[in-house]
Amino acid sequence: MKFSTENREPREAIVSVELDNEDIEPYLTQAYKQSVRRLSIPGFRKGKAPRQIVEKLYGRGYLLNEAMDTIIQEFTNKAIEDANIDLGGVPSVSLEQFDPPKFVATVPLQPEVDLGNFASIRVPLDEVKVEDVQVDTVIEQLRNELAVWEPVEDSVRMDDLVNLTIVGIVEDSSDPKEVVRSEATDYIPRPGTTFPVPGLDEGLVGLSVDQDSQFTVQVPEDFENAELSGKTVNFDVKIHSIKRKELAEPNDEFAKGVGEGFDTIKDLRSRILEDLIAREEQAAKNKHQDEILTKLVDGSTIKISPQIIEHEVEHYVHERQDNAKSGRISNMEEYQEFLSWQGMSDEEVHEDARPKVENRLKRAHVLRALATQQKFEAPDVEIDEEIEALCANYGDSADDMRSLFADPERRDSIARLIINRKTFDYLSDIALTKTKKASTKSATKSKSVPSSKKSPRGKKNTGD
Repeated sequence: MKFSTENREPREAIVSVELDNEDIEPYLTQAYKQSVRRLSIPGFRKGKAPRQIVEKLYGRGYLLNEAMDTIIQEFTNKAIEDANIDLGGVPSVSLEQFDPPKFVATVPLQPEVDLGNFASIRVPLDEVKVEDVQVDTVIEQLRNELAVWEPVEDSVRMDDLVNLTIVGIVEDSSDPKEVVRSEATDYIPRPGTTFPVPGLDEGLVGLSVDQDSQFTVQVPEDFENAELSGKTVNFDVKIHSIKRKELAEPNDEFAKGVGEGFDTIKDLRSRILEDLIAREEQAAKNKHQDEILTKLVDGSTIKISPQIIEHEVEHYVHERQDNAKSGRISNMEEYQEFLSWQGMSDEEVHEDARPKVENRLKRAHVLRALATQQKFEAPDVEIDEEIEALCANYGDSADDMRSLFADPERRDSIARLIINRKTFDYLSDIALTKTKKASTKSATKSKSVPSSKKSPRGKKNTGD
């Protein structure tokens, strides 16, 4: 094998490989052994025809074509290894001559990162404030969640649980269209609901049980459903039953029924405050880290092979599309992105995804470069401790989780998590140098409590 290399910006190596008959002979022999098993050659049982007969009937090029993928892959890898090339991704290969093979591999190198003057990064950590009104909001949510629906002898109010029969028909239509037909269905009217048309829920308010009622709704001209916009809809409704939540008073007795129980309402409020502070602290920390990383990327010089970017764009698009098709979309941002791709060509979709992918790659590589520079590591003992902390949350399933983390790839993912955490802690210390670190405290009429990972539905609070 003869090969030569030359570097090309940004961060690619061009590897030219030239083979001779001696190089490819073992591969031709292997191709013959594999192909002769499936060839039907007159006068020979399958797998028994000599190689020279196969070559005479099918040609040497047949065997070479069968072996070409393996030849290219193995000799490309050998040239990369012999040349000590810092491989950063999957090479792309162009075949220039078939027999004997001559080809050129474009090899993406590991990205090159100059971190610049990252020691000058300064980002303040937001002050955390939790007010009494936030605790009150959580208390109200708990009261609603724990309340029981009770039958009432009254007319319909918003947020009641109503069992009704309803028919809605568009007026003044040559072909009357039903917008809703439902019999003995439970329904909760909510303010501002627009399905099937705006104003339906408001029309239900005030209706009484066992009375046949009619009302009309004028659909706004700007309603999103063009078939109904500007139309009048007539509704026939019969209310069969009304139930309403009777909220418990927020007292000590109520607190005893939350989660595993709290001795007093004061204990419950204290736990809620702890949880809110912990949540706000984490949000502030996430924001702080994101701003630091943005500044680190902005101040760095990063060279990445276009092949790495293209490969990641392709992977990103396919992953998003597969998630959408299988219903695995996990957040609104991903859903909105998928919707925006509808009607785009494949090329337009890839171009739309490219800036996000490039930013993700840059962020990942500057973090990796800094971790390497500072020699941050994740010893086995730290990986084991992290796994134990994760498994502790799984109760009786903890042993099953431990067995999953015995997989080397999963241990590697834990190691990366630990190294990234150390890197962010290091950056945070730099970013807060000579910057007053905000204290964790609440506003007037609030109380600061050490953070806790436990929720109001968790372990009982034993009080002060």
